[in-house]
Amino acid sequence: MLTPEELPMSSENISQREYELLHRELGEAHAQNRSLRRQLEKALAAVTESQRAHAKMVATLTETMRENTVLTNDRDMWRHRAQRMDAGLSADPDSTAAPIDISALAGQLSEDEVNAIRKAMARIHHPDVGGNPERMKAWNAALDRLGRD
Repeated sequence: MLTPEELPMSSENISQREYELLHRELGEAHAQNRSLRRQLEKALAAVTESQRAHAKMVATLTETMRENTVLTNDRDMWRHRAQRMDAGLSADPDSTAAPIDISALAGQLSEDEVNAIRKAMARIHHPDVGGNPERMKAWNAALDRLGRD
């Protein structure tokens, strides 16, 4: 683009009035060009920010999915271990639950530890989570005896 100083100023080619008109139009074009550049820079900054936010969201979702997978695997492992342990204590899980003998632990566990065991067994055997109510009763009875000793 020509700057106002670069416009030819010749009395032969254009008159003073035409020159001033061209000069003003050129100034307006420069102003509009600057305005459009600022708008473009703002738009590019917004795009960059949205790309950064998207990348952060994807990273967060990926980490959440990884943690969920680890927790699911841990839950399944502990559930499987508990079921194997229950199978060893009672051949038929649907039959009336045999009493659970954990008297060997008497005096070795604190009340908080007994409560933690009770909560863990409830997560596995409570009827609200699909467990066997008889097994839950047997665990509660055993833990009640353990808590009294």
